[in-house]
Amino acid sequence: MATKGVNAAHIAAALFISRLEIEAIAREEGLPLKRTPLRNGPRAWSLLDINRLSRAWAEGEDLPAIAKRLDRTVMAVRKKRAALGLPARERYAEVVWTDADVATLLAHRERRIGLQRIAKQMGRSVRSLQRKLVSLRPGADSCAIPADPSVVLTWEQASRLTPEERRGRRWQVRNSPTGLIIGFSRNACTTRWSVEMQHELAMRHFAHQSPDAVAEDFLLTDRTIVSQSGWLHLPRRSKKDMRNTFDPDLYEVYLKKMDYVRRECLGKAGFYFWTTRRNGRRISRLHQQTAVMRSGD
Repeated sequence: MATKGVNAAHIAAALFISRLEIEAIAREEGLPLKRTPLRNGPRAWSLLDINRLSRAWAEGEDLPAIAKRLDRTVMAVRKKRAALGLPARERYAEVVWTDADVATLLAHRERRIGLQRIAKQMGRSVRSLQRKLVSLRPGADSCAIPADPSVVLTWEQASRLTPEERRGRRWQVRNSPTGLIIGFSRNACTTRWSVEMQHELAMRHFAHQSPDAVAEDFLLTDRTIVSQSGWLHLPRRSKKDMRNTFDPDLYEVYLKKMDYVRRECLGKAGFYFWTTRRNGRRISRLHQQTAVMRSGD
């Protein structure tokens, strides 16, 4: 996908892994990554559409069924699959684990070799190794917390840790349609908001999920969620319309109803925020505050 020039955000959505893992693999392999801003428009492919296409293709659905699910033409789905570089179905299924493969994996882990290096040597994905290691744990306890900080935790595992214990760790966001993975830095209980995180926060906001419920699914504080929503200029919602669950299908419904679009800030290149389609803002609040602080007013 990288050699084909596929956007890094689309690669992450198609392969169900985080942007951080994509960049780490690209650095190790010396591959160039395309980081251009995502397209806007009524027929532009969103990260959710990319994720749905990849999942449906992996599950063996035919092109007409996928096109109907995504409300697109068969030709559009066929071209997008080719552009993403998704392999043919007969080669998409994961290779069966043999006893020798399991022994090799365990031997490498005893020597404390990183998962990315093991994945490269064995010709498998990091997520495949993680799933196999979880299945090999005694008692198959899904809540057992691995000591290796490179292992991505499940939401159940991460929820058992305090914020301080989650420093330097990454975990899966609960009920994420794109398989979003986030994490804390090593020195503080803070996370760097990526494009994928901002996009999923907007999805949940337009789907009327309450900030408390979003914070619980992300394992962040509600204050962090509200603050980030403010920087992204997400619209106000009525409390009576808010819900605890997240329904991805409601995202596009309410997005069209509110007539909001994602727009790049004219004063801060590379920063995108949400505004009304007609007569919407062109300068973000983040740039305005930065300009005021620089001026000393």
